[in-house]
Amino acid sequence: MGLTLDELADVARAKTRRRITVLRNLTGEEFREHMKRSNDPGRRYIVNFARDKIFGAGVGHFSPIGGYLKDEDLVFVLDVNEHYKPWLIQRQRLFSAMDTLDGDKKRGLLLIEDN
Repeated sequence: MGLTLDELADVARAKTRRRITVLRNLTGEEFREHMKRSNDPGRRYIVNFARDKIFGAGVGHFSPIGGYLKDEDLVFVLDVNEHYKPWLIQRQRLFSAMDTLDGDKKRGLLLIEDN
């Protein structure tokens, strides 16, 4: 099938010297705080979410986070899938799609930071 969040973290660690952190089991408030920090150029996030929770069909997916519009509470998702392309979504809705199981572990975020 595809990679798990932990497997993606291992790939990222092998390809960069940046600090890689798996963030899972986040609360809604912790997710909001990370989204606020996603506009920092020294931090990059990749979200692992259940596509069916947003689009009504599909399976787990990874997409980079492009940024967060705090006043509108919208997350900019840089979807690499040609069919979906980049899109905006309410933070709580993305959190709900991320706060699901992938096997026996929760989905989450991959944080990539400058050292």
